[in-house]
Amino acid sequence: MSVLSSDADVNGTQSTTSGVLHSSQSQTPKSPAMVNSMLNGIKDAQAKSLLSSNVFCHLRNVESRLLENETCVKAMEAAMVEVGRLEDPLESDVLDFPGISKDMAMRWIDMYYGAYQFEGFRVPLEKSFLMSMPDLLEMPHVHLGSTLKIIYYNILLQGLLQDPESHDGKGKVVQYLYHRSMMLVDDWIGQIENTPQDMFAAFVMISLTLEGCNSEMSWKILGYACTIARALGYFSVDEHPEEQSSWLASPGNCESEVDKNRKRFEFWHLLRMDCLFRLSFGKPALIPSGTWTVNFPDPTITGIDDASTRFIQIHFLASMRLTLVLMRYLDLVDGGMAQDTDMYDKALDGLITEVQSIMSDWSAEELLSTTTNHVDTWFCVDILFTSYKMLIVISQSKKCNRDSHFLPRHTVDIARKSLKTFQTLMHRDLHSFWGISLVLLHQFIPFFILCADIIGSHGCREVQDDIVLVAWLKDFVEKATEERVPLRPIAAIVKAMAIACQQVALPTS
Repeated sequence: MSVLSSDADVNGTQSTTSGVLHSSQSQTPKSPAMVNSMLNGIKDAQAKSLLSSNVFCHLRNVESRLLENETCVKAMEAAMVEVGRLEDPLESDVLDFPGISKDMAMRWIDMYYGAYQFEGFRVPLEKSFLMSMPDLLEMPHVHLGSTLKIIYYNILLQGLLQDPESHDGKGKVVQYLYHRSMMLVDDWIGQIENTPQDMFAAFVMISLTLEGCNSEMSWKILGYACTIARALGYFSVDEHPEEQSSWLASPGNCESEVDKNRKRFEFWHLLRMDCLFRLSFGKPALIPSGTWTVNFPDPTITGIDDASTRFIQIHFLASMRLTLVLMRYLDLVDGGMAQDTDMYDKALDGLITEVQSIMSDWSAEELLSTTTNHVDTWFCVDILFTSYKMLIVISQSKKCNRDSHFLPRHTVDIARKSLKTFQTLMHRDLHSFWGISLVLLHQFIPFFILCADIIGSHGCREVQDDIVLVAWLKDFVEKATEERVPLRPIAAIVKAMAIACQQVALPTS
């Protein structure tokens, strides 16, 4: 598929201010002052930033249901009080080295390579070299740079999370690998050389920092990833030779079609992440219109259609079709069209229809039931979660829904379905130490939607199953933050909303 940046209708005149919100997502005039008032009760600046960047940003899409409801506001205020009482909420305990044996490290490296054979996002290091790193790290005369260490620790982490065997202290190991990677970030940023290794390190750290609820750092690293990608020619893979820079067009730089496909594949994932940051966290575009000329790759990358990569190919094709729809939505809300018109709502209806068509074309919900391994399952649920969130956000952007104090039943149904799918995904012990990034990117809006519907029911409808679902998410977040002290302010918000929902079911005296 041939795609130019101008074809995607991306607004190329985005503000460079990191806190810009989409106009359609600022629906309640008094809400910014109300949110600021709540946050001002927290003395710790980092905790305040954590909640503002990772929780309250999601209220843009449902704030008229939550911030105009006295019960919801009181729940939020109670959470702020609890956050204020947390002792050193962002001071993590120093983790003792959990004792990763060389055999265990090599097992996890082997697990990673065994589960990931796709040519897109290929690790730019030989497996044999990574297998030697446990020994190399013990040699004082051997210097391994921050880039290599970041890649190594992240591959260990992914291998550990894929390991079906239980290990004592798994949570401690996860936290050790997370903190070791985070300690290397500043040094890595200071030494970036725009190499393929730097590109891979950027990709894994975007994901890792999101998992740590550090969306600001994740977005910062996405910016570095874009800079590295430009230097490596990712933004100009399909430019005519005369339009390319002298280095890229030199006779000695003849790339194979496989290498070009890999660059195309990784560029489109960068573009998708840029759109998700715009949608989820209100960030401006890092990849504006007119700055790239990149076609869709052959989804097999190599031209060989291997059955083992079927779900990866489906994920790419479906998620990138969703990205094109999302780009048009973001362009629409930032483009200055009057949002109180039938024409605006009609345009949104068209986007909703396209998302539904993508889900239908790929039978995304049925596809999930056919997966046989952890990696393929995550590819499928990523399509589902992105689709559910887009359907909710686009629907709530319509004037008829913005002005209503009642949530459409189809919106509530989608929110419920998203949370139930997440619950199914996270039912295994394996995931108990991971998954917060999915809450941040995809589940906070369904969570707030369901809470608003429960609280708005005033006990007049049967909402017990939904209350149980909300309580489950509370338990999951609390469990995930037991050994992750910096994330406890987020758990406090989820807990307060769950308590407010439970009170709806209590008989009044």
